[in-house]
Amino acid sequence: MKRIGYLFDKVCDLDNLRMAEANAGTGKGSRQEVAQFRANLEQNLAELRAELVNKTYHTSAYTCFIKHEPKERVIFKLPYRDRVVQWAIMQVLVPIWTPIFTSDTYACIKGRGVHSLLENLRKDLRNDPEGTKYCYKIDIRKFYPSITHSILKQVVRQRIKDPDLLWLLDDIIDSADGVPIGNYISQYFANLYLAELDHIAKEQWGVKYYYRYADDIVILSDSKEFLHGIHTKMVQYLAEHRRLELKPNYQIFPVEARGIDYVGYVVRHNYCLARKRNKKALCKIVAKLRHKGLTGEEIRLRVASRLGFIVHADSKHLINILGVKKLHEVRKTPGNHGQMVGDKLHIDKITGRELHLLRYELTPSKMNSGDCLKFQYELYEQLRDDKGQLLTDENGQPAMGWVKHITFTGSKTLAEDMADLDLSEPVQCQIVRQPCGDRKDRAFYKLEEWNEPQQAVGQEPAPANH
Repeated sequence: MKRIGYLFDKVCDLDNLRMAEANAGTGKGSRQEVAQFRANLEQNLAELRAELVNKTYHTSAYTCFIKHEPKERVIFKLPYRDRVVQWAIMQVLVPIWTPIFTSDTYACIKGRGVHSLLENLRKDLRNDPEGTKYCYKIDIRKFYPSITHSILKQVVRQRIKDPDLLWLLDDIIDSADGVPIGNYISQYFANLYLAELDHIAKEQWGVKYYYRYADDIVILSDSKEFLHGIHTKMVQYLAEHRRLELKPNYQIFPVEARGIDYVGYVVRHNYCLARKRNKKALCKIVAKLRHKGLTGEEIRLRVASRLGFIVHADSKHLINILGVKKLHEVRKTPGNHGQMVGDKLHIDKITGRELHLLRYELTPSKMNSGDCLKFQYELYEQLRDDKGQLLTDENGQPAMGWVKHITFTGSKTLAEDMADLDLSEPVQCQIVRQPCGDRKDRAFYKLEEWNEPQQAVGQEPAPANH
């Protein structure tokens, strides 16, 4: 691997420092420490640069606090000027370090992340159910605090040879025990520390389905014996080359037996649910906000990040907790276009049913001189496998989830209704069929609010309109 030098001057460049400050302070301009630094921005940046060039800069003392979600962690926080320095470093090093990582490494890498991991995991499970029959799931014991500085420095030097930049990186590494959670650069140090393992697993051990998010690793295979062999190799490598230990609760199990509990979701071959504690946490927060008298829109803004996480799962009932907008809450904006997938259904097959409208497009009709409306939506129904067979859960009950479909229609009224929608998020609604005067053979279609049908006492639920 080619080692790169002459990087320190790029880090210390005043334009790079200005960009670093802008990135470090994005969305934080109202905070006192940011406002104070920006009150005399050019002088502060010049002083930082002088300290770096003269090698009088040292990482400041940390402020520590405990974060309890998703689990208890000690978070280390640096003064704002130090965060600017780390941004200046990373603006130079990210393009150099990113190519080192395999495509199976997802944490804190631009263009990847949790949802990219989830998408690829679900795709692999769907496309190769036999080859992904078994799961090996591990977690490294106290990963960040257990990173050894001497090993990390060696790893950094495999790619970087600039002595001035190495001085600065060493200063940051030695500023705390292990690697402190909270530093921007710590995320990349953690990825670098296990990057060799990623390559070995894929290129030497023959692992086909491999996923790593920080220190959480999932490996899929068609053989339990193969996964037990990988476990032995994993323990040996981590102990000998990284001085790390696995948590004793490692698991090797059939995927369909209980699903893969990973990065906040529980994933099986044909559907995905949000982890129970995440759903409970969302419900609890929404209940508190409703008790305070906040409107639906205000609540949605407060829990936007959680909703953005939940919507990637097949969770029907979370629609009632603001997972999807109501029709009347959608603002008038241009229609949302995009690639549409799913089975085609006639419009009369979906009237009166709860829909989650996703996108639409208008194209010239091949049948007449008008336009053809094509729209994509989700229906809550029993899931099917790749062969079209209906699925059941471990209790023999139908495995339910939201399934995408497509419908074509020449309805001008429906097209006008959809033109008024903001489809940046799914919209909960229903399509209603209205007769034209006394003629039963002619009708038009329109969008309406979805209202949950009221069931009379002692009455059996109405059958779904399939």
